[in-house]
Amino acid sequence: MRAIIFLAGLAMAASWALIWLELPFAGPDISPMALARDGVIVIGADSSWQTWVFVGGFGAAALAGLLALMGRASGVLCTLAGISPVVVGVDAYLRADEFIGQLNLPVAIDFGDVQQTWEVAQDFVRLGLWAYLGGAAILLLAGLTLTSAGRR
Repeated sequence: MRAIIFLAGLAMAASWALIWLELPFAGPDISPMALARDGVIVIGADSSWQTWVFVGGFGAAALAGLLALMGRASGVLCTLAGISPVVVGVDAYLRADEFIGQLNLPVAIDFGDVQQTWEVAQDFVRLGLWAYLGGAAILLLAGLTLTSAGRR
């Protein structure tokens, strides 16, 4: 279990620097590190809770992986890292109409229709997004397993 948590934490934390989306003819590739460098993601006292949860998920994943490597895996930390994309994703889905205006996308997308959004976006998704979502899913399952095993 420790090796799985380490690898999942490593994948999720490393996805910060990997390319998530590659939009042709729409500017540079999108990654969290590039967004932070460009000032789109800013951590500060006036940052939204969504920003804190998003960025905190990377830190929690890195810490969960490091603790697992040291033999001190934390179910709570794994769960927090794994649940962060779910929280941010649900919030984004609920505020989809507001997002459309802010993104200025070259293609018309109805974010309320998940199937149509996926059909348009699937060609642009790169390794970083898969590493983030896969690492988070594994950390969430490992965290829930560790916390439920500790209560027996």
